[in-house]
Amino acid sequence: MVSGRSGAGLCVGLSRPQRGVTYLALLLAAAITSAAMAAGMTVWSQTQRRERETQLLWAGGQIRQAIAAYARTASDVGNRYPRTLEDLLLDPRSPAPRRHLRRIYDDPMTRSTEWGLVRNAQGRIVGVYSRAEGRPLKTGRFAAADSAFEQARSYADWRFTAVPDNGLLDPPPAHPDGQEPVDVAPAVIADPADEPASIPASTPATAAPAVRPPASAPLPAAEPVQEPEPEPEPQPVHETDPADEPGTVIEEAPAVDNPERDTD
Repeated sequence: MVSGRSGAGLCVGLSRPQRGVTYLALLLAAAITSAAMAAGMTVWSQTQRRERETQLLWAGGQIRQAIAAYARTASDVGNRYPRTLEDLLLDPRSPAPRRHLRRIYDDPMTRSTEWGLVRNAQGRIVGVYSRAEGRPLKTGRFAAADSAFEQARSYADWRFTAVPDNGLLDPPPAHPDGQEPVDVAPAVIADPADEPASIPASTPATAAPAVRPPASAPLPAAEPVQEPEPEPEPQPVHETDPADEPGTVIEEAPAVDNPERDTD
């Protein structure tokens, strides 16, 4: 704001109408500057608040994971959850030093370690929440473990609980005799359309009679097989001289006179 005296000093040498216009311009500039600063402060405040909400989701998630780890190492159901948050720093159930949480993180909204505690029927701690007042700015796009926060109306509705509903608690405590639990495969539900027609329970199932093969007819007696008679061996053929055969007349050729004898 510009005081009347300073405004009058600035308007020295100007006519009365000019001094009035200048004074209004200074007032308008001061108003615009104030509005811009207020808007900037609002944006900055919301930005800081969103950052603190992000830190709250991280810190609450760390404590929730620590409670879940504490529950997984329990030897009995009654001693499954911690009595105080300090039990997460050093597990009193273990003879050896065992830590589930490095330190108790501050609540980013209240800037203190005074968390709101969620207890079960036995008075054990199963979760935490912020004690800050107000409605969260973040209303969507949460992680799967924080999906219930979408309907929150206050920061107290952001409850970081390690219960079976969000799947952080895995198996039940170990068997008392020290044996490891046996994993049982989940039952597969078949489609009724794929199953054959079932027999009513009142009708006793009867075994099908055994089917015997028909008695084979006796085979006819086999006739003795006659062996073929051996063929006679062929006799060797001897060539005979016609002169040796009886009754054969051999005609002699007529004698031819030798002409050389006649000349002698």
